[in-house]
Amino acid sequence: MSRAILSVLLLFFSLSNVAQEKQKAIWAGAMLDVIEGKIINNVLIVIENDKIIKIDKASNKDKYKEVIDLSKYTILPGLIDCHAHLVLNSYDKSIDQWELPIANYGIMGTLNAEKTLNAGFTSVRDIWGIFYSDIALRDAIIKEIIPGPRMYVSGPAITMTGGHGDWESWMAPQLELKQNPAAIADGVDEVRKQVRRHIKQGVDLIKITATGGFGTSGSIPGAASYTEEEIRAAVDEAKKQGLKVAAHAHGADGIKNAVKAGVTSIEHGSLMDDEAIQLMKNRKVYLVMDLLAAHYSHIELNEDYSDKKLGEGNNELYKRFLDNFLKAYRQGVKMVFGSDAGVYPHGRNAEQFNLMVKAGMTEIDAIKSATIIAAELIGIEDNTGSIKEGKWADIIAVKGNPLEDITILEKVEFVMKSGKIYKSNIK
Repeated sequence: MSRAILSVLLLFFSLSNVAQEKQKAIWAGAMLDVIEGKIINNVLIVIENDKIIKIDKASNKDKYKEVIDLSKYTILPGLIDCHAHLVLNSYDKSIDQWELPIANYGIMGTLNAEKTLNAGFTSVRDIWGIFYSDIALRDAIIKEIIPGPRMYVSGPAITMTGGHGDWESWMAPQLELKQNPAAIADGVDEVRKQVRRHIKQGVDLIKITATGGFGTSGSIPGAASYTEEEIRAAVDEAKKQGLKVAAHAHGADGIKNAVKAGVTSIEHGSLMDDEAIQLMKNRKVYLVMDLLAAHYSHIELNEDYSDKKLGEGNNELYKRFLDNFLKAYRQGVKMVFGSDAGVYPHGRNAEQFNLMVKAGMTEIDAIKSATIIAAELIGIEDNTGSIKEGKWADIIAVKGNPLEDITILEKVEFVMKSGKIYKSNIK
């Protein structure tokens, strides 16, 4: 062998050893393949920097210098909550939001972000951050100033005068806010301008309110707010920058307006009818139903919604939400996990899985809604949502099989995001 060839071979082996030293491996007793919907036993996940570079047999674990022993655990991709409010603690009645400086929302968000990540949610779609505080939180996480899930944010919701989220709705007529936490817009031109303002601030998506809501005084959840034309203006303006539009919509008329206008997702959908369900299915619009927030408000707290003109008590209303959830699921609407975190205490997100299964969804479909389908809604399915070579190393571990007991997802023992370990209770 010539000296030149020998030198090349020595260089190759040297570089290979250096590369291997940068790698770490996870030895998993079981892995949930969310795409195939099955458990694979004794798997080795090889990670370099923030990516999964190889899925191997556990028998090859001795090849790697750093091996994380999860041989007694089941791993699955990091979970995704597509409807969260990390900078809001609206469940906490001791907080008077009229008294808070803007900085307080960021401080609350810092605590909530870590709770959410520790619960196994490595990505969230945060739709509605007061005063663009969600953007500041997202960027602080990106820069690793604070720990938290990967965030895709909308900034303040765009709503009409007197619409859901308009803080002036409960003020005397002689008073007005100098700055409204919501983005108020009336008519096509004002909606378009608000979308442009949001894009200027660096949002990842747009949220618009197509109906009233439960959390706003005097607002009627079943009543449509924006017209189809106004919502279409938001969709068209967002599309210029490659952004999607999420529509807050409870009532059937508002849902239909939003779907016809071209939104990507319907948030809540609580009071939809058969026509709205069929329209969502035909237009391939995602449905993000927050069963956990509804259960918390209607069942756990038994909030007073007598002003919402619904004609039903909370138990009856919650049953109607569950019936609509099951109907949409059975009709083949694309169902996405979104819990409305912030309406209930942060960190409880995974409790929604059990509510979805009790409503009639299979365990694997519930998990898919928070992994590969959620990633598809956001537009990050090439990078996350399943454990696959080339994707981000977003991996969580639980004790047991979530296909047999979905509640074990409420007890996540290990969290890795982008190849970095943020939680490890491994024994």
